[in-house]
This record gives sequence, C-alpha cells and structure tokens, in this order.
Amino acid sequence: MTASKLLVVIGITGTQGSSVANALLQSPEWHIRGISRNPSSAAAKLWTSKGVQMVKADLDDVTSLEAAFSGATAIFAVTDFYNLVFSPVHAAAAHEAGMAPNEYARNIETKQGINIATAANSPVVSATLTHFVFSSLSDTKRWSGGKYTWNFHFDGKADVVKHIKQKVPDLAAKMSTVQVGMYASNWKGGMGRPQKQEDGSFVVQIPDVGETKLPWIFVQRDTGVYVKALLENETGKDILAFSEMATWREFWELWSSIRGVKLRVQVVSVESFFQFFPEILRREFQESLRYITEFGYTGGDPDVCGDLQELSPNAKATSLREYIGSEDWSSLE
Repeated sequence: MTASKLLVVIGITGTQGSSVANALLQSPEWHIRGISRNPSSAAAKLWTSKGVQMVKADLDDVTSLEAAFSGATAIFAVTDFYNLVFSPVHAAAAHEAGMAPNEYARNIETKQGINIATAANSPVVSATLTHFVFSSLSDTKRWSGGKYTWNFHFDGKADVVKHIKQKVPDLAAKMSTVQVGMYASNWKGGMGRPQKQEDGSFVVQIPDVGETKLPWIFVQRDTGVYVKALLENETGKDILAFSEMATWREFWELWSSIRGVKLRVQVVSVESFFQFFPEILRREFQESLRYITEFGYTGGDPDVCGDLQELSPNAKATSLREYIGSEDWSSLE
C-alpha cells in the first residue's frame, strides 16, 4: 500500500522530532520526510535506512523550507532554544548587540519559527497542507501578568504562535499546538541528579516549591503519541503533552521504590537547586520554575487541553513507572 499522506518533520534527529517520526513510521497512510542541515550526517542516514526521505533545509532560509515542505499534508515544527543560547556565534553577536545571550537566542528562535510559518503558508505548500503542528510553550509574560520576564525558552515559542494567529490567518486555521512537559530525563543534565553515598544509599535534591504536581514526560516516546493524536483530529487543538503528573518528591520516591535503593530527599532553595548550572541558565531556570509553580505549566490557559483521551480514546502515554523501569541509570553507579 502506497502512503497517501506526507508528514514533514523538523528536528527529526532531535528528541521531539524523532519521537514524532517513530510514532508515524509504521503507519501505512503516512510517508515521512525529515529535515536536516546535513542529510549526510550519521543521524540523518539512520533515518534514511528506515525509509524516511531526508532533505536539506535550514530554519534561517525560507526558500529551503518551502522546498522541503512541498507536497506536505502535515508539518511538525519544533525550534531549539538551547542550541542557539550555547552557540559561540550567537553569544558573540549578543555581546556586540549589548543583549543577554538568552534574550538574543529567544529573538533568533522566534525568527526561525516565523520563517517556518512563512514557508508553510506559501502557495505551493498551502495547496496540500491540512495540519500544522507547532511545538510551543505557554506565554509567560501574558499569563503571569508581567511578573516573570526571563523565561525566554517559553516566550520565544509563544511569540511564534501569536505571530501566526495575528499575521498568518490561513496557516492559523490549520494549526494545532503541543506544549511538551518537563523532560523526565532532565536528571541527566544535572537537574536533581541523585548522588550515591558511601553506604550505597542516595541523596537527591529537590527545589523548595511545595508539593506542586508537574507534567513529567518521557519525551522520546510520548511526544509522538500526542502529535499523532493531533493529526487524527480536526485542527485548532492545543494540548499539554505529559506522561504523568507528579511532584518532584513523588518522582524520586517512586524511583527509589522501583530501584530498591534507600533515598534521602533534601529540599533546597530554588537558587541552590540551580547553583551548579551554567551561569547563562540560572536565572532562566529559576524564573521558569517559579512561573510553573505559581501559574502552572500552561499558565492556566483555558484553551489548552490536558486530557489525551479526549483527543484519542485509544492513545496511551507512558507511566513514570514504565519510564523509570526502561531508563539506563548506570551513570549513577
């Protein structure tokens, strides 16, 4: 059976994009095209070996995106704030402009998102496009009433959504958004990484944010589950993608139970929790966490759905128990 629909995946060699591609890869009705700046890379060739068509395109080049999107039935779009904020080229440009690297990265990320929208709305692409799924996050400044202004990795994406709704109505009519929750794998980057003690027990620090339940996601699996559900529905849906809601304490106590190890939870201030992070990210993460704790991950946006079964009754996200059981924890030993 020949696939009748074409899904173009931005970021297919990254975490979210690869999850989306894997979720649709075995579907007989979908053919997948991946976008890469270097289709000859080892990561890109791996997708080619799976039957994915890999094409070259750059988020800074609208013309290349138009060509990559040609014939698409659906597009999954994601932008990467962290790649931009740690880029030496952009850091130098930010310094020259007298801007914080975070703010500069947000501006570039927003511009790239607008480039994606411009290309997706071009006549040759819009002729076949029915679904445009954008990976966004909530509008911090709006939902906090201006209280939090340094959550740039949220606001750059939210600015793209605002641009599309205000300036690109034809594409807005085809758009759905997915707000991907807190990566359950963030511990690998040091965000609450358990430390093994001499007696074989562990100590883990959690931030002093009360018993707030957070939307943890096994991003490598469940991003695709949610995007697939959006593609099976009419457009105009906004959903929070998560595997399971849990407090920070619940997450690690479940880990301790499953792993069969003794664990002591140490509650520290938000400032202390992020003290070992690169300086460029400390304020960013502190404000982000305080915003999430006070206003919620979606900021309390009433238009964002938090129920996967409402979109797709048969869809199932991964439980934290399943995530913890499948994860490689050998680096903690």
